[in-house]
Amino acid sequence: MPEAEYATTSRLPVQTIWDFVRDMDHWAPLLTGYQSHEKQGPDDSLWVLKGDVGVLSRTVKFRVHVTEWAGPSRVCFALEGVNEPLKGEGSFRLERAGEAAAGPPGEATPRRGLLARLLEPIFRLLFRLFHRGPERAAGPGAGTTTLRFRLRIDPGGPMAPMLAAMIAPVLRPAAEDLAEKIVAHLEAQQGLC
Repeated sequence: MPEAEYATTSRLPVQTIWDFVRDMDHWAPLLTGYQSHEKQGPDDSLWVLKGDVGVLSRTVKFRVHVTEWAGPSRVCFALEGVNEPLKGEGSFRLERAGEAAAGPPGEATPRRGLLARLLEPIFRLLFRLFHRGPERAAGPGAGTTTLRFRLRIDPGGPMAPMLAAMIAPVLRPAAEDLAEKIVAHLEAQQGLC
């Protein structure tokens, strides 16, 4: 089951980012491969994404159901392929700098490889070194916010193992791209660029 999580930090307050993320019309067009989406109720929508996975280029339709609205800190969703045997889930989480990510009870943290666990503290240190100073310390509102986007997709059918192997390498860049685009869009809108 391919899964990816990506976190980025913004100088904007949690509420500013939440006001943007809670309405899919704001951020849906920022998704990699976005073609369209249609709201079918407050918690349900139909998404059309086009993606290149290996040598395959496919247009996939997903039914997305929001399973939790916990503003202003998180929204969780489940997805199911309409024209492909895919299921999955994901979430957006917002936390003020220094707060630990709090998930629902029993929620598993994705396992990371040894190399990722060893390199993460080094990248955090480098990030802090390059992003400190009075000009980066504050923007509109107090403090900074971490935006986390997590996505898991489980292919089904007889081709599931092959599809999982092809999907896995593209999930992390897609999660990173979406989170960074959201933050860049909002920071530009607030004049922080």
